[in-house]
Parts: sequence; structure tokens; C-alpha cells
Amino acid sequence: MRAAAWSGRLCLVLGLILTRSLPAQDSAEVAPDTSSAPRLVSGRIVRPGTNGMLPVPGILVTLHRVGSDTAGPVDSMRAGPGGRYAFRYHRTGSADAVYFVSASYDGIAYFSLPLLKVRVTGTDGEVTVFDTTSGPIPLHVRGRHIVIAAPSVDGSREIVEVYELTNDSSLTVISADDAHPTWTARLPPGAQGFSAGQSDVSVQAIREQQGVIGVTAPFAPGLKQISFAYHVPAAALPLRIALDHAATVLEVLTEEPTVKVTGARLAQVAPVSIDGRTFQRFTAQDVPEGAAIQVDAPVAGEPPVDRRLVIGISSAVGALMLLALVWVAVRAPRRGLVRVPASGGAASSPPSGQVASAGADALAREIASLDASFEADAAPSDTARAAYDSRRAELKRELTALLDARNADA
Repeated sequence: MRAAAWSGRLCLVLGLILTRSLPAQDSAEVAPDTSSAPRLVSGRIVRPGTNGMLPVPGILVTLHRVGSDTAGPVDSMRAGPGGRYAFRYHRTGSADAVYFVSASYDGIAYFSLPLLKVRVTGTDGEVTVFDTTSGPIPLHVRGRHIVIAAPSVDGSREIVEVYELTNDSSLTVISADDAHPTWTARLPPGAQGFSAGQSDVSVQAIREQQGVIGVTAPFAPGLKQISFAYHVPAAALPLRIALDHAATVLEVLTEEPTVKVTGARLAQVAPVSIDGRTFQRFTAQDVPEGAAIQVDAPVAGEPPVDRRLVIGISSAVGALMLLALVWVAVRAPRRGLVRVPASGGAASSPPSGQVASAGADALAREIASLDASFEADAAPSDTARAAYDSRRAELKRELTALLDARNADA
């Protein structure tokens, strides 16, 4: 599968989901102040308790800077009495740099939102951490979105899936080892060419084996999004997709107007449009575990849709959804995803500069999380160091490309 085509299709569905599912943010809240004025971030490190939030003193709190020039910790301290911390700093180097705070608790790094203002204090500076468990805490599917592409020349169809998963407990769920993932799902029969996509977890934490997807990343309370792609050959159609998890919202999008999708209480609603293209849309709510979808497609051999239209959609749309989902998880960890409305409307892409900024924030967080995990290993092996260096270089290249795109639009 070509990487550009996969990225385009994934980010198309992410963009469609984003524009309907998440509230718009005031542009004043997302426009960073890049002046050289002295800056302050202060707040508390807290964790859920029986009767409210409890302070967590004594744990390491780090101020991070990630930019296209350099990336790394700026300052660190131990949280004081009441879990309080404070950093005074100046922006330095490249104007595209992203700053944020992390707190490491029970081996897991937790992050603040990007520090966009000169002064970030009070609840805006709060970082919530959680106790961990490898016990059987269920993750609930708040949304499952499936986009089915038009056929390629050989009649196969690429499918992108996006799950929105919530941990409604007050504990971070971790896997005991790779053999015991924190969450699993099954691919439909005949699925080939599995590929993990941009998500709230590392692509290395999403694996497929014999038709079963396993996610080994930790799941903190709140909402996380995972995404992946695969394709099904023409011989697999009509396609039956079994739902091995109940879902609050189920949505299927198809490029072809002649594709029929039935089962699982799905009803066809008004189509949605993006970038001048129209998609059929089928939705259902409160779908039970064990339901199934059937996809009936036209006879192979019809002219495929121009792939350039798909590839041309900016991959940064997906990154914006990741940041928006992080915002939902941080601000309202117990709140479910807003349900997809019964009738669709036109969807539009956010301004490309704002989107690139959001994507940079998401990548910056992953770099900082990778650094925190590596630094926690007192004596890393040569293999672990090589894997860390390779992954960090890959993320840095992606970050630099996004920042270059943002600067070009400025």
C-alpha cells in the first residue's frame, strides 16, 4: 500500500469525524504567544481519590521544549507540598517550538496541554496522574468509524478504521506483557496488508497477528483514538464485518454511491462532503456486541476514483483530531464522545497553518514521552538505545516536516 494514499484516506475520515464530533475551539485559545517576554507555568500534580483530587508531592515534574532546531527538557523539579510546581522560562531558538509540562508517576508520563500563554496557572497548569493496574478493566468503544475506499484496478478495496476508546475508571490500564494487550479487536475475514496509523498511541503499540489486533499501550482514564488500515480483495465481497465490541456510535462512509451497507441497526442518512467529494454515510447508535455489518459492492471493473483526490488531502487533518481528542481527555476524562447527529452536513477542513501547529504539538508530546521512558531506564541495553535513537529520529523528521509546512503557510 502506498504510504501517501494510506495517509490521505486515514486523514480524510479523521477530518470528517473531527468536524462533526468535537466542539470548535476559540482561535484565541490555540494561537500561541511567541514573544520573548518572561513566561510562567505553575500548577499542581493531582490524582483521583475517594473524595476528590489528591495532591501528589515528591514526583518529578519536567518542562519540555520541542522545536525544529532542538528538543529536550528545559528544567525539572520535584513537586512540593500540595503537589505544587512552578517554572519560569524564556522562549528560545526557533519560533515554532512547543513547550509543555510532564509528570512521571508509576512509570507512566502524563502531559499538560501545550503552553500557549505567557502565564499558565491554576487549573490550566494542573497535570492529573493515575494509579496503574494490569487488571481486567474494560475499555468502551464510544465511536467506531469505517471508511471504505473505491476499488483499485484489481478490484480490492482499502478500508480505514478509527476507534474512540474510553477508560471510565480512575486507573491507568497497562499490559503485563506483549502477550496480554490492553485491548484487542478482530479484522474481517480476508483482510490483508494491515497498517497502523496516526493515533494517540505509538504505531509500535498496535500490532496484528492472525487477524487479531492487539494494543499494548497504557490507557489512562479518558478517551484515546486508534486508527489502522487494511484492504480486502474483490473475492472477499460481499464483506461481513462482525462487531466484537458494543459501540455508542457506529458510522460507515463509502466512496461509491452504489455500495450498500446493512445490519447493526445502520440507517442511511444525508451524505457528507469534503474537498468537493461526496460520501455516503450510514450511522447507528448503541450497537450491541455481536452485531454484524454486510457490505455489498458493485461488480468489479468500474473505473476507480482518481487517487490524486485522496492523496491531496492534508495529512495534518488527522493530527488535529489527535490534539482535539487529547483536549477532551484532559478537560473531561469521564465525558463520552459527542454523538454523531442523525443527519450529516458539509464538512470543511481547518486552516492548514492551525492544523500543522496541532500536529506539531502531538508529535512533540510523543518525543517527550519517548525521552521520559528512555531516561527512566537506568541501564539501557545497546538494542534499546538503538531502537530509541531510531524512533526519535523518525519522529523528529515528521515534526520538522510539519513545522516547515506551518512556516510556509505563515
